[in-house]
Amino acid sequence: MESQLLQKLKYAEKLTTQEKHIVDFILNNPHIVFHSTAHELAQLTYTSSSTIVRLCKKLGTQGYPDFQLKLALEYQPSSTPFRSEDQLIAEQGNVLAAIESVPYLYEQALNETRRLLNPTVLQRIIDWVRESHRIDIYGNDMNYYLAQQACTKWNELGISAIAHNSPNLHYLNTMTPSQTTLSFVISHTGENLSMIDSATILSQKSMKVIAVTSNNHSTLSRQCTETLLTHGYYEQLRLSKMSTMVSVLYLFDILYMGSISDSY
Repeated sequence: MESQLLQKLKYAEKLTTQEKHIVDFILNNPHIVFHSTAHELAQLTYTSSSTIVRLCKKLGTQGYPDFQLKLALEYQPSSTPFRSEDQLIAEQGNVLAAIESVPYLYEQALNETRRLLNPTVLQRIIDWVRESHRIDIYGNDMNYYLAQQACTKWNELGISAIAHNSPNLHYLNTMTPSQTTLSFVISHTGENLSMIDSATILSQKSMKVIAVTSNNHSTLSRQCTETLLTHGYYEQLRLSKMSTMVSVLYLFDILYMGSISDSY
């Protein structure tokens, strides 16, 4: 079954003559797109970079790097027992596409996360970090490893920070409520039951709890004192974790910089 992008290329309507020429060139030489810039593709098709970018947006992508990324992910060369020269080029093209696309994904995640930031809320949380004697960060799976990275940096500042891979109910239920203990709970969807349980217990103790999630109206967010919003690349589920990881690390690095400086 053809990919969505390939179908759009084949059956796109309301294209100019130049755009149709570019589409035909791409369909006949998809591997060239993987290792060509918009300017280089424009030269090969005797068009302009702006025409290339305009076509990419007509096809539902955000620009040329996004188009390269989607095409690289969806392109499947015909199977054959031997690798032809064209296939070797295509394989190299996929690598080159990844080299170009990963920085684009990182940049997109950072820009989108920055756009979602509320400076007033962020400053309030930074003040809490500075006042805290202990920081607890809760997260499952990948989020646990992100929590560990954040804790390592704060520990180097002399701030006691501990990452929790799952709710320690004994610890949560027996801990003495303290306004100098600050808790972060990470869940991209905001609907992870174990993270919600952790936030609920902490909130019942009237402690400061920050949700790190993509959904400001999630169950987790409603149980927390404040929310820091993350970004995910929803158009490709396989890339969502990569995008979310960059977003979460960016948020914690902002808080870390705020911990050591009045200007960040």
